[in-house]
Amino acid sequence: MEDIKNTSSNPKKAKKSTIIAYIVSLLSLLLCLYITIEVIVANNSNRPPRIFNISVSYVPTESMKPTITAGSYVMFTTVDADDIKAGSGNILENHEYMSGDIIVFYNEKEDKFIIHRVVGIAEDSNGRYFITWGDNNAVVDELKVRDSMIYGKYVTTLGFMSIFSGGVNTNVIFFILVGIFVIMIAMQVAQAVLKNKTESVKKKAQLDKEALREELKKQILEEEIAKLKARNEALLKEQQEASNGSLENKEEVTENETKEE
Repeated sequence: MEDIKNTSSNPKKAKKSTIIAYIVSLLSLLLCLYITIEVIVANNSNRPPRIFNISVSYVPTESMKPTITAGSYVMFTTVDADDIKAGSGNILENHEYMSGDIIVFYNEKEDKFIIHRVVGIAEDSNGRYFITWGDNNAVVDELKVRDSMIYGKYVTTLGFMSIFSGGVNTNVIFFILVGIFVIMIAMQVAQAVLKNKTESVKKKAQLDKEALREELKKQILEEEIAKLKARNEALLKEQQEASNGSLENKEEVTENETKEE
């Protein structure tokens, strides 16, 4: 009974593991598709790709040195303009002590994205705007950064991506990530297929074992039946011989009685 119980539960566990593996593979595939589409759309829109509100971009200049050195890759995330802080109320102090949030914004005049520190917040007839200044620059930025121009807030510098130093296009980085996810999918599918094959081999071996066991039982039963049959035939033969001997003795007695008469 114990063997039967184990063999019946294993296929259920194998099936469950296979389903989980395929779900993970499907989710990975959808993630790859999402990343690919976002990279293509961002490239056509001339903006950094944004994956789950997170972007990675290359910084080619030294305007934010020493906070961000030239050739670094930075991570930034979407931010509500109301949550951006400018440090103290003194623009010069904020620049000198490097206080205030670092933001990424789009400069339409130069048609590029810039990453600078917010050193002040002011208002004019068009509403609120942010005053920015590169940590390594001598003068404050002339551009008034409006809420709609802000693309994200600096989170950290990705030091491990220094191997791509030299200005590798950010899209290439995302495609590398897509490639990694594709490899992960392939590994998941391969693992699922291998596991299915292993379970199939185990199941076949178990069935073969059961079939062999049944065949041995059948052979043993046939041998026992043959022995019983032979024993019964021997007993029947002995009974017949005994019966024949009894009849012969009876006939001799009858003949002797007839002669005496």
